[in-house]
Amino acid sequence: MPVTFINASGLATVAHGFTIAALIVLFLHLASPIVQPLVIAALLSFILAPVMRSLRNWGLPKVGSALACVILTLTIIGTLGITLVLQGRQLASDLPSYESNLRGKIQSLSTSPLASGILERASSTLRDLQGELARSGSSSGATEVAKPFPVEIHQPEPRGLEAFANIVRPLLSPLASSALVILFLLFILLQREDIRDRLLRIAGTADLQRSTAALDDAATRLGRFFLMQTLLNSGFGVFIAIALTIIGVPNAVLWGILAGLMRFVPFVGSLIAAVFPVAVAAGADPGWTMALLTAALFIVAEPAAGQIVEPVVYGQRTGLSPVAVVLSTLFWTLLWGPIGLLLAMPLTVCLVVLGKHIDGLHFIDILLGDEPPLLPEERFYQRLLGGDATDAAEQAEEELKTQSLCAYYDSTPMKALVLAQTDAVAGKLTFEKQKAIRDTMEEIIEDLIDYGYEDQPTAQIIANETFENEAVSAPENKNDSDPSVAPRYAASRVVCIASRSSLDEAASAMLTDILEKRTIPAFVQPLESARTGKNFRVDVPDARLVCLSYFGAIAKPAHVRYQIRRIRRVLPKAKFLACFWMLGGDAAKLEEWKAAVGADFVATSLTQAAEICALELREVGGGTIHLLRSVGNA
Repeated sequence: MPVTFINASGLATVAHGFTIAALIVLFLHLASPIVQPLVIAALLSFILAPVMRSLRNWGLPKVGSALACVILTLTIIGTLGITLVLQGRQLASDLPSYESNLRGKIQSLSTSPLASGILERASSTLRDLQGELARSGSSSGATEVAKPFPVEIHQPEPRGLEAFANIVRPLLSPLASSALVILFLLFILLQREDIRDRLLRIAGTADLQRSTAALDDAATRLGRFFLMQTLLNSGFGVFIAIALTIIGVPNAVLWGILAGLMRFVPFVGSLIAAVFPVAVAAGADPGWTMALLTAALFIVAEPAAGQIVEPVVYGQRTGLSPVAVVLSTLFWTLLWGPIGLLLAMPLTVCLVVLGKHIDGLHFIDILLGDEPPLLPEERFYQRLLGGDATDAAEQAEEELKTQSLCAYYDSTPMKALVLAQTDAVAGKLTFEKQKAIRDTMEEIIEDLIDYGYEDQPTAQIIANETFENEAVSAPENKNDSDPSVAPRYAASRVVCIASRSSLDEAASAMLTDILEKRTIPAFVQPLESARTGKNFRVDVPDARLVCLSYFGAIAKPAHVRYQIRRIRRVLPKAKFLACFWMLGGDAAKLEEWKAAVGADFVATSLTQAAEICALELREVGGGTIHLLRSVGNA
């Protein structure tokens, strides 16, 4: 039977989405002269929003706060621009003096055995290629013609307005873009609330409180993130400039500004920023000391800033997956060139934050965000379906770093089995596949054999354990409250039996693993031998507790009642614990099912089942502790 993943309507929806995406990309490309200044102004508004908020809190009016922020931005950008021009002119004047040092270094490298061999082979290849081209040209038989005399046309030097126009013309485009950025920035700062209200209107006013909270949270998070990133990158540039000044690299301020700007480019930004100062250091210093110190500075400073400083200041995560960072960088660079390279990271962060708060854009958060695309139980279930016990065990080991084995079993594998039961009821999971899931689960349990059951001492559990409308009775014993006394359990095993399917058997295997690690003897009865009382057999005939595992939450499990009756004929002295894994916190239904199947105890989680077994089989001072009533609400 073929499996259809996307029907006709789904394909039409996907095609419609791709068409809209293509039109948006085309618009961004064609309208880049207008869109780029608008995007830059919007990002600057996020950075300046905390500053403007502080100015408003100090009593400055809105217009004055917006103008102050714009003037501050112009001052900083103008200062950086003037500094770059002055530093660039100085670098251009100093470059001829570095020529002799660079020639000497290149010559020394060419005389080394490894480099000389490579250069010799390269030059020999070029000579052979040149000779081959010359021979093919001479043998072509073409008649030689007289070579034309070169003619050069010199334009007269521009004067007056023409000279002024030649100077101003290259500056028109940057000046126009800068003017648009300032105009858009002032407009966004002044109309911030109005823009937010219009976005709320677009999003819909049915849930105004939620939409307002989402937009305010997104704006606050983006403003804080961009401001901290700008301050950190600026601090990084200042540190690089000071360190290069100490090393003695010329134009240290220029390289510091470049390093701060290039840190906005993910992955390769700092590498690109390091190339130029290393090259200048190699030309300025006759030896290799300055160049090596400069390279070492960037090798140490960038990881320290990325792995130590940034996590302390605003957390380790930017909200983007590594793949999203790479793809977004390529996309925006292809779309807008160098401007897109600098804006790729901030723009993608904006999209992901909007995807977290706007339902219609949630797919962006799934595609680009760093949150796992599947829930832990969904990932675990997928590994069970694929029979990948190794990957599932690795996932379990990561989770076990923060929680106990029993808590992990309840939070992930048991929920994965609930998903499997849902598919089985819908007819999507065959009996053979259920058996495969059980076998994979047993492999995972075997892989986690080194992990013990982690909880408080059992004597302390007895002292602290309380159940709603329940009571625990224990004989007086001086050692009961001493956590150092190891608990002792009855020698009789707990028999764990699957009620209906291999999924029940997988849950029984986890319960058995927990009980064994609590030094409670337990045994999983094979499903095939537990279907009827006639074929039922027990390796330990004096078992005092039988745990029946059952997945299902719709109808009363009549077969569980009949199963208990048949097993009771074989084990008349045993008590029965019915584990209804899918009932959750439905106490009324749990008590109803308990009475319907005739069980002595009921539980809805592995933790509850393990505690009931521990309390029922504990031996203290020669006596046995028993539960007086049901602990279904434990």
